[in-house]
Amino acid sequence: MQTFIDYLIHRIRSKTRHGVHSPSVYALIDTCIYADQPEVSKAILDHYAAAKKDLRLIKGEDLGKDAHTEVSVAQYARTAAIIDVQAALLHRFVHRSQPKKVLELGTNLGKSLACMASGAPSAECIGVEGNHGLAAYAQKAMSALGLDNARVVNASFEAYLSSDQGGYDVVFVDGDHRYEPTLRYFELVKSKMNGGGAIIFHDIYWSPGMKRAWAEIKKDRNVTVTIDLFFLGIAWMGKPQAKEDFSIRFPSSLIRLFF
Repeated sequence: MQTFIDYLIHRIRSKTRHGVHSPSVYALIDTCIYADQPEVSKAILDHYAAAKKDLRLIKGEDLGKDAHTEVSVAQYARTAAIIDVQAALLHRFVHRSQPKKVLELGTNLGKSLACMASGAPSAECIGVEGNHGLAAYAQKAMSALGLDNARVVNASFEAYLSSDQGGYDVVFVDGDHRYEPTLRYFELVKSKMNGGGAIIFHDIYWSPGMKRAWAEIKKDRNVTVTIDLFFLGIAWMGKPQAKEDFSIRFPSSLIRLFF
């Protein structure tokens, strides 16, 4: 219920492209957020549509709860994989920015990683997944889809980032949706970003903790421009523009945004 109320408030307060006076943000809205091309390949969408009927069990562990897990591919695909309309936006965003290096924290079955890797085939795309069973599935999916520029690392986010050299242009954070872990990942990631790079946070209205975390991220002195699309938030690091926060009305119905 609270999510629906938050969504209504967002729709009332947000703007369309015609209410945005920043040329660079207007261009992003026009050519990416409000666009419908390029589309995600049918092979990727078909692969993850089929996963919703796959009853094979994935055995692994939930690092956040320190518990063993045994969950079907179908359940992950139906409840945890990013939905098509959001995956398509990630694909367009990466295609438009053409980054050299992309990182995803929380790869799950690999759908969003596949969409980003296909959007920028010359980029090095790395997915980090703590559950070894999910990491193995996602890596096999990248190979099956012919996405040679994508690889999946089985590690905790902290362990990976503590030894990683960075140099990222785009980072997609879709892991632990709580206040403290989200801010901790942000602090670890922001020092590894290239100037003008973007950190994308999924489900910024998921919980009161996520809303608080997003509010803190927007205030960070290293963040120059943010866009709130309700289901995700984009924060640019050191973008050559005066600091400004935008709340943009995504051109989609409530049902398409959540299902």
